Amino acid sequence: MNIIDENLSFGSMTWGNFPNMIIVHHIEAEGENWTVEQIHDMHKTENGWAGIGYHYYIRLDGSVYKGRPDNAIGAHCQCCNTNTLGVAFEGNYDNRTVMPDVQYNSWCELKTYLCNKYGNIPVYGHREKGQSECPGKNFPLDKVKSVNISQKGYVVTNYLPCAYEGYDGIDISYVLSYFDGVKCYVRGNAKGIWIETQYLDLDKCNELKSTLGSWFYEIKY
Repeated sequence: MNIIDENLSFGSMTWGNFPNMIIVHHIEAEGENWTVEQIHDMHKTENGWAGIGYHYYIRLDGSVYKGRPDNAIGAHCQCCNTNTLGVAFEGNYDNRTVMPDVQYNSWCELKTYLCNKYGNIPVYGHREKGQSECPGKNFPLDKVKSVNISQKGYVVTNYLPCAYEGYDGIDISYVLSYFDGVKCYVRGNAKGIWIETQYLDLDKCNELKSTLGSWFYEIKY
């Protein structure tokens, strides 16, 4: 999925976050000024934090932004920041009554991405884990929590190595032997060549991940 990284500059953070749940929030505001950079600056200057407390931010137009690194402990739910991921939704869902389809669909993609990265981790509203009314009385929490993750993805390799030292070609027959029975597409750019597979069940994707070792780059959805 497309996650926009604005390369935010953080102060000192605490590392060692191992996500085992997702906590969703609303920012209680909306509009063109409520960018990820604005929230980042506000959390720095007004709260005295290292930067934005959330790990991801989903805007009303469906765009998804990266906040804190996943492996940095967040600042989004007191007493429940460690080993969680904070996902913030643009909007004041005490006033707003309907979540735009594009925002909801981006959440579905993000949940699929995160659950395939960390396992089928549960989702909670802020109010279920902290002293808060967040994410708002009209936030479709049950719908957001019950999203079924996509059961298919495709495997992307790293740039493939040359057949042998001093030769700039790839032994494609040897490479494809690792993908027995799987349709593969060869792609390339100025940096090199890589393989993308057909859509596969996630069990097969993870099997290929193990088989490919250092050749594996990522599973896409």
